[in-house]
Amino acid sequence: MGWQKIKNFILDLIFPKECIGCGREGYYLCKSCREKIEIKKRFECALCHRESNFGRICPGCQKNTSLKTIWVVADYNNKILQSLIHGLKYQYLEEISTHLANLVIKYLEDYNIFKQFDITNENSVVVGVPLHKKRLLSRGFNQSDLIAQEIAKYFKMPFVKLIDREKNTQTQIGLDRQDRQRNVENAFSLSNNYSNYKNKKIILIDDVVTTGSTLTECAKILQSAGLVDIYALVIAQRED
Repeated sequence: MGWQKIKNFILDLIFPKECIGCGREGYYLCKSCREKIEIKKRFECALCHRESNFGRICPGCQKNTSLKTIWVVADYNNKILQSLIHGLKYQYLEEISTHLANLVIKYLEDYNIFKQFDITNENSVVVGVPLHKKRLLSRGFNQSDLIAQEIAKYFKMPFVKLIDREKNTQTQIGLDRQDRQRNVENAFSLSNNYSNYKNKKIILIDDVVTTGSTLTECAKILQSAGLVDIYALVIAQRED
C-alpha cells in the first residue's frame, strides 16, 4: 500500500466520508444526491452561448479559437456540483474525481458524443489541462488529469501528456475576459513527445470553463505543432 493510500485510510478512520450534498456517511456523493445533478439538455457554443450542433464552436467564434468543440457536461449553478468541484480542488478530496468522471461518461454515452465526431480509441488521445509544477506540488495532484485518466480508462483510449505549463499564472477567478487572455498568454509549451500524435484527435479535459481562454491557449499550442483535431470537454461552465 502506497503512502497516499495509507494516508487516505487513516483520514477515513478519523474523518469518515460524508456526502457533499446531504452529509450521509460512507460516500462523498450518495446515489440520491448524484441524481440531483442533471446533465445539460441544450448544446451551445461555449464561447458565445448560441445554440449549436452537438457543442460545436459556432462559425462566428471559430476565428478566435482552434477548438472544434467545448462540451459542457452540467450546470455550474447546481450547488452539489459546485461543492464537488470545490472539494476536489481545495479540500484535496481526490476520490471526488471518480464521481465527476462518471458524470462526464454518462453525458458522453447519453448523447453518443464520440460517435457523432468519429472519435475512437484508435484515432484519439485524452489530455488533461496541465498545472504548473508549483501548484501541482502544493495540491498533490492535477484534478484535470485525474478526470482525464478515468475517461481514458473507460473508453480504452490513451491518456497522454502533450502540454506543459511554463508560467505559474494567477487564478483566473475574478479576472475579466481580456485579463484572462493575457494571464494565460504563452503560459504553455509542448511536451517532447507531441510528434507521435500528429494524426490523432485530441480530447482536452478541464474541470471548469468560463471564457475559454485557457482551453483556447492550449489548443493554440497544439495547433502550432500540427495537431489540428482538438476537442475540449469540461464538467461545467462558470458565468463570465
